[in-house]
Amino acid sequence: MQVRVIAAGVSLVFATTACATAQPRGAAAPPTPTAPATAADTWQDQAAPAEPQAQVGTPASPCPMPFTFDTPAGWTPTPGDAESRDGLSATCTVTGPPTTLRAWVGSDPGSTPRGALERFIQGEGKITDPEYRESPVGRSTGVELTFAHPDTPGARSRAFAVATPLRTLVVSLNAPTPEAYQQALPAYLLAKQSLTPTER
Repeated sequence: MQVRVIAAGVSLVFATTACATAQPRGAAAPPTPTAPATAADTWQDQAAPAEPQAQVGTPASPCPMPFTFDTPAGWTPTPGDAESRDGLSATCTVTGPPTTLRAWVGSDPGSTPRGALERFIQGEGKITDPEYRESPVGRSTGVELTFAHPDTPGARSRAFAVATPLRTLVVSLNAPTPEAYQQALPAYLLAKQSLTPTER
């Protein structure tokens, strides 16, 4: 008799849960917002690139480079401030509503994407939790880096690098808040997806 009572209780729990969560047939589930990065999802691979609107790096662009990449609507390129980081020069700044992307060009033949990121990160001051991984960049393979700054709790910064026999390129995203990072991530992913070397 005791076993039957337990089974009945379990059946009642499942029935109650089903009634509470069931939706009318044909009803669409509400959209799920993109969640901030967690320790288990540092890379947020479920995020999607933004839709392209313009291209940066062409000869007609405000900042011509030996690489091009796409930008979404509302993002404006301007020439970089030429800040130097061990052979990398800040060549282009692309400003969007929440933050900026910066393109760094290096001219060391034979440099690797990982080496370019290691040189780039030296100028970031104190950082925490750096992680590297190989990742598709445009039609080739590059290296991607994500890290945090102790003075912006919860926010992450991110950069990718790719190399040709003549040049390296780093594109970085630094966000002042976790919310700004979420807003800018689709633009960063679009740049990473569309990156094209133009100098052979």
